[in-house]
Amino acid sequence: MKLKRNSLTTLLVVSFLLMALSGCGQQAEPDSAQPPLETVTYSNLTDADSRKLLTEALANANVDETRTKLLLDRVDQFNASVKSEWLTGGFESAAPTETRYDPYEMQDLWTEKNGSFPGYNCRITAFSLFGEFVTAGVDQPETQGEDSLFMDLETLAADPAVLCGDSTSKFCALFAPVTAADTTEVADQVKALQAGWSERGISFEDSSARLISVVLHDRFSDTDNTLFIGHVGVLLPAEDGSLYFIEKVAFQEPYRLVKIQNRTELSDYLMEKYDTAWGQDTTRSFIMENDELMDGYRPNPLDSAS
Repeated sequence: MKLKRNSLTTLLVVSFLLMALSGCGQQAEPDSAQPPLETVTYSNLTDADSRKLLTEALANANVDETRTKLLLDRVDQFNASVKSEWLTGGFESAAPTETRYDPYEMQDLWTEKNGSFPGYNCRITAFSLFGEFVTAGVDQPETQGEDSLFMDLETLAADPAVLCGDSTSKFCALFAPVTAADTTEVADQVKALQAGWSERGISFEDSSARLISVVLHDRFSDTDNTLFIGHVGVLLPAEDGSLYFIEKVAFQEPYRLVKIQNRTELSDYLMEKYDTAWGQDTTRSFIMENDELMDGYRPNPLDSAS
């Protein structure tokens, strides 16, 4: 009996330690147990049903309805500028990087119809929805990070109303590059990003809407070592327990409402698209949920499987 009791105690202790090391995330199963995401379901918001789902999800997350209306107006503007066959008719499933369009053809058609106006990208779109849940320090300059945000600033100068009353100063405080750590470890870079945001007075209010940021590490020299939000969108809970992710793919690429079951699926979707710099002296892309590393984040699983 004593041997059995000691063995059971050891098993319980080991199990507890493993649980502690794995964290108390929101996933029902460990990341390693979930197979890589092969297809994703999304809509380009051309149909009434997907727009209704998005409108209700934003309302449930207490996003101001004026921000939702502004988004849908910009969606209509974009969708009317490109060929309808390039867009989904409702929700469709495809590989994460698969599209119905050639991005260069889409860019040419956008320019033909909209001239030199660059349009709206992921950062402007996410901020226009989520800006009310972000606070920045009052002493921030009007603009910063111009080398990285010059096209964003061009759009904001042409259409300041897209910020829904928020300031360019707050936008830049959130999205301008911050100084990276001298490492390739994700945990260290998370701390570096948090420190950079803290210096700018960036904080996030409690909301069921969450800002999801894909952070890229650029290292051009010992003195030019930065973290930059290369892609961003807003995560929203669905009534059935699944999740929606609303994003603008790029300046001259469409809006997407993506359906996922959990954050690991979202990680796989984003990492398949943006975790492409392997074997370099930089940190691999990582995902922040507001100001914390997203639970369920993992590097591109298809890379490790290849």
